[in-house]
Amino acid sequence: MRTRLLRETSPRELRALLDEECRHWDAELAWDFSEVRQAVASGTERGTLPGRAVTEGGRAVAYAYYMVDAGRVIVGSVFAAREHRGRGLEEAPVDAVLQAARGERASGRVECQTLFCTSQGADARFQKAGFAGRPRHYMRRDLREPLPPSASPPLPAGVVLRTLRRDELQAAAEIVYRSHAGTVDAALNLTYATPASCRAFVDTLVVRSGCGRFDMDASRLAEGPRGPVGVLIASRLAAANGHVCQVSVVPEWQGHGLGAVLLGIALRSFRDQGLATATLSVTVSNDHAHRLYERLGFRTVREFAAHAWVRPPARVELPA
Repeated sequence: MRTRLLRETSPRELRALLDEECRHWDAELAWDFSEVRQAVASGTERGTLPGRAVTEGGRAVAYAYYMVDAGRVIVGSVFAAREHRGRGLEEAPVDAVLQAARGERASGRVECQTLFCTSQGADARFQKAGFAGRPRHYMRRDLREPLPPSASPPLPAGVVLRTLRRDELQAAAEIVYRSHAGTVDAALNLTYATPASCRAFVDTLVVRSGCGRFDMDASRLAEGPRGPVGVLIASRLAAANGHVCQVSVVPEWQGHGLGAVLLGIALRSFRDQGLATATLSVTVSNDHAHRLYERLGFRTVREFAAHAWVRPPARVELPA
């Protein structure tokens, strides 16, 4: 076996591994990975996707890659073929990718969420490389099970709900930004750092289907007496799985049950559409949200972590 630059690995060598990765995340996360697979294959074929691959006998058996985004570098998949997992095979490409990503002159920041990672030791490799991180949970709910009473709370007085329209994406972005200000998620994910980055994130979810196909029927905007106060953006991650991409409530309306109202509507919409499951992800230290999801019947199916690094002397400041 040898570790090679991803751009030196042919599409033919990678094909079987990418196909296996699609099947793996569909089975484990109910996540259709086919568009990501196509993007990785295209980037490799053009020689533009930075990363490393471990090859054996003319085929890739593990790989990792990263992308240079606006203001940051994002580490993507860390994946090994089933028969090679549990042997530390992914560690060499992870270490090489982290070194290369931190060396990118165009950015002084690197981020990764290890949801799409088969390496048991990857989080420790990030920590060793100087990354700040916090654990997260990927949670799933069986929609065939009845919804609990907590999924149908009364709507807070003075609040009305409506389907999220594309001309309201700026209002949705402002809610997302305000709800994340000063949080661990904002410290670890540049997506939430500014109003502009939140707007780009919302556009990605709704306009460009960046996390599955946007589900208008399950998405809602909540408006209070003085303007929008909450939003839920939903998508279809796979044929039978609905995903809550984002649920946010502005600080002054948190604790009034609005998040539970939005989630209950999304879950009923998913079920009415004939979907079998619903999924979402949450930072473990977000106790209030985590408890709410558990009360609504979500259960953790995968533990992972969010990591961030900035070039010294700067540092990632995590709130206590």
